[in-house]
Amino acid sequence: MKIADIVLKKIRNGNIEGGAAFAFAIVLSSTIFAGMMLSASLYRGADNLKKRLGADIAVVPKGQESAYEGILLNSEPVECSFERKYESIIRSTEGVEKVTPVIYLASLRASCCSVPIQIIGYDPETDFVTSPWISDKYTNENGDGDMIVGCNIAIEEGNTLTFFGRTYNVAARLNKTGTGMDKSAYVPFEVMEQLIKDANEKGVQFGDGEGYDKNITDRYVSAFMVDVADDYSLDSVAGSILGVVPGEVVRSQKVIKSVTDGIGLFADLIRAITYLAFAGVTFVTVILHIYRVNNRKKEWAVYRMMGGSKSWIIRLILTETTTLSLFGAIVGVLLAALFYFPFCDHISQQIKFPFVIPEVSQIVDAALIAIGATILSGAVPGLIAGEIASETECYELMREGEN
Repeated sequence: MKIADIVLKKIRNGNIEGGAAFAFAIVLSSTIFAGMMLSASLYRGADNLKKRLGADIAVVPKGQESAYEGILLNSEPVECSFERKYESIIRSTEGVEKVTPVIYLASLRASCCSVPIQIIGYDPETDFVTSPWISDKYTNENGDGDMIVGCNIAIEEGNTLTFFGRTYNVAARLNKTGTGMDKSAYVPFEVMEQLIKDANEKGVQFGDGEGYDKNITDRYVSAFMVDVADDYSLDSVAGSILGVVPGEVVRSQKVIKSVTDGIGLFADLIRAITYLAFAGVTFVTVILHIYRVNNRKKEWAVYRMMGGSKSWIIRLILTETTTLSLFGAIVGVLLAALFYFPFCDHISQQIKFPFVIPEVSQIVDAALIAIGATILSGAVPGLIAGEIASETECYELMREGEN
């Protein structure tokens, strides 16, 4: 009988006595697969953040630097105002190539609003940050509407959302970016004007705090997005802006570096856990398989008396251990996937980093690596156990098996 047939028959009959090794294989493969998926999701989220920032510098009111970063990463609702008169000053600064204002308005957690989200207004006449990645791809293909929303916003029946007591039509929903943009709504200044007016009536102040003033978006905005000319240093341009504008400057590079540094630390932790799991499972599996081999000495003696060579015994034990590891690895990957994919949005909210599910090819690669590493963790103990079993002579194996 072939070795594979013997092993499969033992597994079907439940006689392989490898439950513990099987369980450890599940733990190892699920740990490796989940760790690789987390790392890949974080790095893909960081790449999306780089693509979506669009501006080299953001000029924000004093004390709003962390709030701006919170909008980008987690869409933490915030409203702040900046006098728009600084737009012309920034535009005339040497080294500045493009400037566009944006407005941040937070909806309320109340019956007047469908959901508490960040509403972002952009100026279609000067915008170079928002329009390029939403207008052509979504608005033109998805019909008319007042706003475009991120993928994590629940839309009401009729494809609408209600803010401050007024209903707005939704033109389109964006693809997942893994950033705060997934929980934001985007509107041109024309729509934002009405939103600010309605918000003021509900007690949300914007501007100078003296109430709504017609064409308020001509007087107040929340921040200025700045694109710096290629021949100029970001630091020098930022310094020039701060010399004439009473605000703070947030460099896109700083935000990206902060995110990637944090992701790097998180990925290092995941790798350390994976290495420890691999080493620990391999060591414990060696002990388990040696124990199994020692408890089956009579079985090895029978195989030897039937003509089984030492190398045949080694191959049999190696096949058992790798088969157990293979089945355990597959189960582990499936269990990790069942936990990871349905709860990835919750995971994203908890770790507060840009987070996007990897592409299919990356998922397949992670599964294959997890399965391969788990099989290796079973093959090494199998070889060790097989060598131990094959080194004892047939007579000694039989006598020890009878004791």
